[in-house]
Order: sequence, then structure tokens, then C-alpha cells
Amino acid sequence: MNIAALHEKALSLSRTYRASDSALLDVLMALLKNNGFFQLGYPNLFVYCTSALSLSEAQACYFSKVAKKSEEVPELKMAIEQGVISLSQARRVVPVITKETANAWIEKAARLPQRELEREVCAVNPKAMSREKIKVVSADRSDLKVGISKELEHKLKRVRELVGQDKSLESVLAQLTDFYLKHKDPVQKAKRVNAKAKPPSSGKSSAQVKHDVNEHDEGKCRALLPNGSRCNSTSWVEHHHLKPRSHGGQDIATNLVTLCSAHHRLTHQTGLHNLRL
Repeated sequence: MNIAALHEKALSLSRTYRASDSALLDVLMALLKNNGFFQLGYPNLFVYCTSALSLSEAQACYFSKVAKKSEEVPELKMAIEQGVISLSQARRVVPVITKETANAWIEKAARLPQRELEREVCAVNPKAMSREKIKVVSADRSDLKVGISKELEHKLKRVRELVGQDKSLESVLAQLTDFYLKHKDPVQKAKRVNAKAKPPSSGKSSAQVKHDVNEHDEGKCRALLPNGSRCNSTSWVEHHHLKPRSHGGQDIATNLVTLCSAHHRLTHQTGLHNLRL
């Protein structure tokens, strides 16, 4: 195959690639509009993209952000559909584009090189391009990148003074997180309380029951996703009665399960048999 033929094939595949991105974005927007991912048993669009579609976390993030912004600014989706800009270019202007500024930002996204576009976005929203990132560098080490305010920088400096100036920032962050988790993590609290608790002479208090559930479920959503894996979300978790109290269900640990707020809503809408806890 000659170079000219390879070039033509590359051009064709590039157009197909862009068209595929646009078509997938269109479907995701329809699912988002109709809460389709939720009805399928996924708590949010990001989890649907990673679990059901097997997209990488970065790809899922791009599609989720652009899909949500395109609901607000239809011109963004139209520009991707027409091949004016790519999905990658679109996601870079998501933090700043509005209906009023759509044409200007789409023009910049199409015309400017990536770094110049990011500078333009940062000029309007300084936090936009300061993306938080944890990058694995070895089996037991990762690099953390995060932008912080000047106020937080001063607070970290003060904590470092209290801990000891010779301590690394990693050591300071470790002590801060350990302190917070010790006092705020319901799973750690449950383990401490249950380790000290004496067997009750009668029924357990509601607080003791809550500790039992937190320790057993480790603060993770126990719902199963349609692909058979656990949701395991630890954000916005709640306790759900397997047998409703209205039907005689008791406030005991064996009748309670941890669910994220999305799966909790889904449970009440569709019934537990669909969640396969």
C-alpha cells in the first residue's frame, strides 16, 4: 500500500472517529435527559461510561462533562457534530462556555493550539486548568497534583510548623488525614465503639445498630451494577431497610444495608429485586 493510500485511509478513519464521538455523545445526552443510566441501574453517567461502556476514567469524564454542558449550551454539541471542534477541544472550554459566549469559545477552540486555548480559559477561570491528578509512579508511591488557594497554603504552612519544620509535606498531609478520619470516618468510629462495647442485655440502641452496619459494609454502597460488580461508592451513603418499617421491618443490623443516595432512590422506585443486593 502506498503512502497516498495510507494517508487517505487515515483521513477516512479520522472522520469516522470524530463521527463516532459525536454519535456517542448524542446517545449519552439522550440517556442523561431521560435518566436512562439511572433506570439501567447505574448511579450516574460517569459510572455508566466506565462500567457499561468500558471507557477509561478520562474518557468517561470528558463525555460526562461535555454531555452535561451541551444540555445547557446546545451550540457546543452542534459544533462537535459538524466537525468544527473535537470532543477534546470541547471539554477544555466546558468550565467557561455559556449560551452568551458559545460562538466566541467555539471559534477559539477550533482556531487556537491547545496551550493557547488553555491560557484563554485560565484568564477567565483560573481554576479551570488546574486539574487534580494522582499519578502512580511505583508500586507503593503516587504523585499528587492539586491547586490550592493562598489561604490554604498559609494553613498548611502553620500545620507544618506545629508538626515540625523538618517534616515533609507528605508527613503533614498524612497526619491531617489520619486526624480527620479518626474523628469523622463512620467506619473507624464503628470499629472503635464496637471494640469497646459490652454485649447488651437487651436490644441494641439505634447508634449501636448504625455502628454495626457501618463496620459490616465498610461505608460502601452494596448495590450491584448490571455488570455484576459492586457499586462500592463511599459518597453520600445512606442506610436502607431491606424490609420496610411500614411492613414490620425492624431497626436491626440484619435489616439494614448501605446504599449510595442514587441507588437508594432507585431501590424505592424499582424494588430490591432489580438491585440484586
